[in-house]
Amino acid sequence: MEELTYKQATLADYDDFYKIKCDPENVKWSGFATAPDYEGMKEWYLKQLDSKKRTIYIAYWNGAACGFFYLDKLTEDEFEAASSGVLKEYTGRGIGTWLVKKRIELADELGAKVISTWVADDNPRSWKRFEKLGFQKTDVQDDRVFIGGGMKVFHKWTLSLKK
Repeated sequence: MEELTYKQATLADYDDFYKIKCDPENVKWSGFATAPDYEGMKEWYLKQLDSKKRTIYIAYWNGAACGFFYLDKLTEDEFEAASSGVLKEYTGRGIGTWLVKKRIELADELGAKVISTWVADDNPRSWKRFEKLGFQKTDVQDDRVFIGGGMKVFHKWTLSLKK
């Protein structure tokens, strides 16, 4: 029987995190042309582990690292379902949707009234997932230039949590 679990990331999880971030689809949606530099990413990762705003989580499929997600505290009332990613060999199993659900649950447990996210207009898999889980697309837009080339339009999506 398949088991999907997650835990808050620690330094010991860095190699798993790095592997997921180097997955070609994750590189693409992170806005980079190539996989991140190991040491440079590790320096960034360590700063995130000390952050009061961001928490990184690692997801596991039957004990093997398969994905990651961030949950950012924007204010006392609003959290952001920031970046996430799933290794290509684990896509199509509902893990991406499960990662969103976990962020909603965590934000709710932490007292959030709203959880938001930013989704690229040309990423229908992501916006359909958030829409299915009750998020509403707003008129708030951010045009982002990708290091790997090109620009993408992102819209803010929000979900009100019952309080």
